[in-house]
Amino acid sequence: MNKILNSKLAIILLLFFIFNKIKSDNKVIINPGIIHQNIDGFGGSSAWLGEIPDKGIDNIFGKLGLSILRLGMVDICNNAKWGTYRCIGREIQTAKKALKYGIKIFASPSTSPNSFKTNNYEIMGELKEDKYGDYVEYLQTAVDDLKKNGIPLYAMSLQSEPDFSPPYISIKWSPEQIAKFLKYNGRRIKGTKIMAPECAHFRQDYNDAILNDPAAAKNVDIMAWHMYGMQLVPQTKAHQLGKSAWMTEITNDGNDWKSFMETAKGIHDCMTIAEYNAYVYFWFKDSKYISLVDKNYDITPRGYILGQYAKFIRPNYVRIDATANPSTNIFVSAYKGGNKIIIVVVNNGYSNINQQFSIKSINSFIPYITSPNKNLSKEANIAVKNGLFSYSIPGPSVVTFDEIYKLYYNEYIHIYIHTIIKFKKK
Repeated sequence: MNKILNSKLAIILLLFFIFNKIKSDNKVIINPGIIHQNIDGFGGSSAWLGEIPDKGIDNIFGKLGLSILRLGMVDICNNAKWGTYRCIGREIQTAKKALKYGIKIFASPSTSPNSFKTNNYEIMGELKEDKYGDYVEYLQTAVDDLKKNGIPLYAMSLQSEPDFSPPYISIKWSPEQIAKFLKYNGRRIKGTKIMAPECAHFRQDYNDAILNDPAAAKNVDIMAWHMYGMQLVPQTKAHQLGKSAWMTEITNDGNDWKSFMETAKGIHDCMTIAEYNAYVYFWFKDSKYISLVDKNYDITPRGYILGQYAKFIRPNYVRIDATANPSTNIFVSAYKGGNKIIIVVVNNGYSNINQQFSIKSINSFIPYITSPNKNLSKEANIAVKNGLFSYSIPGPSVVTFDEIYKLYYNEYIHIYIHTIIKFKKK
């Protein structure tokens, strides 16, 4: 009998241990002391959209908090007018308006002037080697004309999708051609950072051609990639060489929550797997199926999802260590900056998940939620007790926990103590 009781007790204790181990494993542990990459910002593209009205600017850069604008060089430098050496396009007014939000602006050319190309045509072809100097002048003209219009260009890309062969405006560059151009011409473009290669997806051959050549590598500031059909790769080499790494184009088709959550998971993966410094969606406005704002410039669910990151994780914040995937369908990343901690949680499933978090020296957070029935909705404050708090993460949704500003508490305590001391002296 005692043996049976002892066996049952052992089983109960084992189950108790397993249950608590599972419970412990599911906890999100956030460690602000472990720093990953710096965050340059989150953004989108106005290419081919012309002038965006004030409502759109305020929704995109104000309400959503986007901090990067990508311009399309087709609109900046019209091939048909290249002889005038003017690079003023339809996006100038958009850029001017957006500057009030203190954003970064970069430009991506889709092709070069036809006369510089091997096929003398706007689709495909390659840049003639004896036209490299002219192409430098072409890009420099864009930088200078934007500056004359009061628009400082943060970065100039050499080419958008040089590895792609589409049936529309484009040009082909091999890895060796990109590296050679950078090596001998990269620093001839003045007054802006240089970005390359902006392939349609991460390409190891382009990455190696640039970064394994010291002369080419020193002439590029930002290694940029699009995210079409790609397996995300950690940007280790770029970061080791002191380069920023940006994801500069992606769209997600679909007007349902499965598609919206693909965008959310994509942002999470860019931050935690590839460790990109910036995430830039493609079009601000197109069809209701892919864009951040609709035809009336009202924010779409996809826009609100990007806002769950962009509005709270500001430029020069850093990503800190956090349990990335504590349980099925839950994905977590954390950041710090501005004297506070930000936690972003993606629930890709369709069930609510009660998630526990462990973080020290924090008093409270304000949750913000985007879900099928909420748009960046501010919820009730939650207290952190003994370094722990739990929250029910709706499914599907993105929840951002915005720490209540530490300085507020410090000032309050300082004023309170100062008042007490002053009172006692009297």
